[in-house]
Amino acid sequence: MKTRLLVLGIPLLLVIAIVAFLSLPWILIFIGIQSQPNPPRPEITYGEFPFRLEYEIKGERKVIQDTLICEFDGFGADEGRGKYRKWKKHLASGNERITLLEVDQTQEIYYSPGSPNYYMGDLESSGEYRHGFPDALIIERDGRFTSNRLIRADELLNKYHIKLISWNPSPPIKNTFK
Repeated sequence: MKTRLLVLGIPLLLVIAIVAFLSLPWILIFIGIQSQPNPPRPEITYGEFPFRLEYEIKGERKVIQDTLICEFDGFGADEGRGKYRKWKKHLASGNERITLLEVDQTQEIYYSPGSPNYYMGDLESSGEYRHGFPDALIIERDGRFTSNRLIRADELLNKYHIKLISWNPSPPIKNTFK
């Protein structure tokens, strides 16, 4: 009986020790993040930012005018940043993106208006924010997977005959946090 307990008990204790050893750092990180206070709330939690994008596709000029709406969305947490302010954004038109061209059912070229953190005056780094103009982004869908990647202006023109001419966004607000 004692031998049987040893044969079953030692491997079981070994498995428990390995699981505890591997998960303990993550548990401690989680506890550490959750014990941090939330960052200060933004004084301004909502903003509307009209923009104008002019581009040329196959020799035809097009203009997209819309409004980027940004809203405070509470707080998030992860192991890289700890707790942080979350922002969400959407377009007033109801469009999901600023689509320049739907190449086919697997590819769509679009322009990103920028980060809601930028517009709402909540950049964490002291560096200057730079819009992607004159580059764009492409979504590629391959069955179960979807990926986004940058498409540089030269490839945009040579492969898809699209040239971004001007990007006129609204300036960001000056926000304070309490």
